[in-house]
Amino acid sequence: MNTSTLIKKAQFENGTMFETNEDMLFVLQLNGSWYEMGQQYGALSKEHMQAMYDVLVQPEFDKGLISQAKAFELFGSRVFASLSLRRKQYFQGVADALNWSVEKVIVLDQSGPMAIYLGKLHSFSGCSSLATWGESTNNENTVVGRNMDWNELFLDFPIYTTVYNPTDGSNSVVNVSWPGWTWMVTGFNDQGVYTDLHDGTSMGGNIVSIEKPSFLNSVFDYMTESDTAEALSARFQAARTDIASIWMVADKDGQACAYENTIQENRRRVSEKGANSFVTVNTFLNPDWGLGMRETQSFSLKRLENLNARHDDHKGDIDAQVMRDIFDLPLYDEDGNFKENGGVTKPTNQDVDLTNYQVVADLNELQMWVKLPALGEESDWAHIDVKSLFNKA
Repeated sequence: MNTSTLIKKAQFENGTMFETNEDMLFVLQLNGSWYEMGQQYGALSKEHMQAMYDVLVQPEFDKGLISQAKAFELFGSRVFASLSLRRKQYFQGVADALNWSVEKVIVLDQSGPMAIYLGKLHSFSGCSSLATWGESTNNENTVVGRNMDWNELFLDFPIYTTVYNPTDGSNSVVNVSWPGWTWMVTGFNDQGVYTDLHDGTSMGGNIVSIEKPSFLNSVFDYMTESDTAEALSARFQAARTDIASIWMVADKDGQACAYENTIQENRRRVSEKGANSFVTVNTFLNPDWGLGMRETQSFSLKRLENLNARHDDHKGDIDAQVMRDIFDLPLYDEDGNFKENGGVTKPTNQDVDLTNYQVVADLNELQMWVKLPALGEESDWAHIDVKSLFNKA
């Protein structure tokens, strides 16, 4: 079963916030110029953004880990200066609606990289993704499943599924993330191109290269401008990243790959010839690194094994429902052992993280399902008709 009701909660100009049947899941539909969409986001998310700032940013100042002035310089004005005009206009709109400085808005947006810089964060998450297409699915559509695994701290904040409908000719984009974190995390555009972020610090190091622009925000730009996975991949090839990360890329035509990025270089990993599936986890799997197969604290290799096995169990019959079933399977049993024929999901923290949210998407139909499994057994998949929200009103 999955719910699909959107109930209008608030509106600001041409932007709307909807409630869903899940208390901690909201859908935002933003329409207009990038500045106008920034204003809409800021006005609709003010309460939640303030709560995020109070928990993620302000304690860093209060504990003396970094001064506000230094944070606003390194992770505010420095980042803003190297953003695209699109992103600058967007963040200025958010700031104006909140009556915050633009530096404050961007410091919240960059509070993850800032935590790495301060040596506090060992990883973004222990995420897992599976893309399937062609003969693996029952209609040859590309279907993607994704777990965002991280920290209990984030259970106090709602999840936003935000739809951006720009009027400048750019692609519409949907992004699933927390309030105030508007860089690309999990989502797709109206051309059926998908990407998601995985932690790469366990492979590429806990380092922030402050002389580079925010790659997290650059990827958002790429999504607004790329009509195929190949085009998006080319943008990754031409960039250098400021933090170690892993990105899965896929599209409606059955193209998929991953980028394993350090601050020195980006390396592309592709599926085997003739394959109809591709799995991404939090370890570098491109053999060119010379690292071998390395396990992580969040058991990336076990999750890789499970997703490949569950894909093979259902090969030829996979659709969005089967993908949801696969991602409903837990990694552990009740005794804390790896579950026999298990999956990748962690409703509770039994190693170093838990599953904060899950996404399943059909890239041909532009449909999305989101679930918050850590909130308990009563949590269910919420269906979001993204295609209908991509209306560029």
